Amino acid sequence: MYPYDQNNHQMYQQYANAWDQGTYHQIPPQQAYQNYQQFVQNAPPQMVEQVHQQYYEQMPPQQRGNLVQGILNALTGQGLNPQQAGIQNTNPYNMSPQEAARLTAYAQQQNPDILHQILGPGGPLGSTTAKVAVAGLAALAAKQILGG
Repeated sequence: MYPYDQNNHQMYQQYANAWDQGTYHQIPPQQAYQNYQQFVQNAPPQMVEQVHQQYYEQMPPQQRGNLVQGILNALTGQGLNPQQAGIQNTNPYNMSPQEAARLTAYAQQQNPDILHQILGPGGPLGSTTAKVAVAGLAALAAKQILGG
């Protein structure tokens, strides 16, 4: 997904439109995850953090808290200290979208497959809500790539 590939312009546009229309939940989960992973692994870290922050800002607080709790559990389960991400607040339900985005970016840097482990089949958050979150992040990333 990143860097921009002219051959995939139609897919970027489809994802960006899905974000604008609120229909990103219709993006096939495996396709969304692959595009999201490609974005996270190749985009500049500031852009990745910005996309996560924007997504977290529009996410219902309870859902954001659940997702962040999964990230915190995965980090501590791997022996990592979440405060190394530069956040002071480790209560996932009181964390700002900015802190949640910083924590997510840190988790991705420490273990690029961490969100798949959390959100994927068999993961603690491998639910429909998690699949929608990944699709939303992929759609928002496409919108950013297109300059929206």
